[in-house]
Amino acid sequence: MNYEKIYKSYIRSAFSDECRNIVRAIMYIQKHFYAMPKEFRNADRELSDETKNKIIQSILWEDEIAKKFKLCRV
Repeated sequence: MNYEKIYKSYIRSAFSDECRNIVRAIMYIQKHFYAMPKEFRNADRELSDETKNKIIQSILWEDEIAKKFKLCRV
């Protein structure tokens, strides 16, 4: 898997676990960053902030609730 797929899968998982709240998902990952698997930490380190933001926006675009309430405009 490449870094973008790894990063997206972990962010999407946290997004689902945190009641589809992207802010809570990001805060959860920041709080538990060192407990996250090494593959995620490597992906986080290697990807640029711009790429991470695009991945997060793509997750919101793919989510029906986020699209319905126009939460994709981050």
